[in-house]
Amino acid sequence: MPRFAVFRNLGTKLLALAIAILIWFVFAAQQRERISERSYRIPLSIANVPSGTLIASPLPPTVEVRLRGPFTALRQLDPVKLEALVDLTEAPHGERIHRLAPEDINVPQAVEVIAIAPSEIRVALDTIAEKSLPIVARVTGKPAEGYEVAEVLVEPRVARLNGPASALSAMNAVETDPISLANRAASFSEPATVIAEAPGVRVREGQVVTVTVHLRPVAVPVPSPAPAPRRKTSSR
Repeated sequence: MPRFAVFRNLGTKLLALAIAILIWFVFAAQQRERISERSYRIPLSIANVPSGTLIASPLPPTVEVRLRGPFTALRQLDPVKLEALVDLTEAPHGERIHRLAPEDINVPQAVEVIAIAPSEIRVALDTIAEKSLPIVARVTGKPAEGYEVAEVLVEPRVARLNGPASALSAMNAVETDPISLANRAASFSEPATVIAEAPGVRVREGQVVTVTVHLRPVAVPVPSPAPAPRRKTSSR
């Protein structure tokens, strides 16, 4: 009975028809929705740094992206979940320029990345190394009038650092944060933090030290006695 064949699996057919109508309605609504653009500042993330290496170059913490898409999609977008990802899988040692592409930004499918600033970043990979360096106290200012610095001691005297091999090879010592001598009139000790200013270098041991400054009175020069006047000799 062919005329009844159309009623077979009627429920399934009606469900398929409803889904098709719904898809058409959503697609048509998207086509009618206005297109918008928005800018966001998002974090820059680095992934898959090769083992035994680290990034020796400064990187911007964020990048600015310009997005384009349907108004509803942009309005529902959560900026906190956006990031720009640089994948360093199998990246060689040394310096290279990584150009940021739209596929490096994790946006929804309906949203398009139309601009990235900066559009490229410099990435330098260096070998991780360790080095022990003497610690030098950084003193500033002058003691009170009549006093001078006799000696400055640091304990511990050596810090252990790690970081890029090229940066560590150029370092001969590491300094503390500033210790003020202003208006000091007696010896003193105080804690100080060791600062590693080279990019990528970190203090592993000896990060907090004790700086002892010994002051002494300025020696006042004793004036030499005036020479005795020469006696005149009488002439005959």
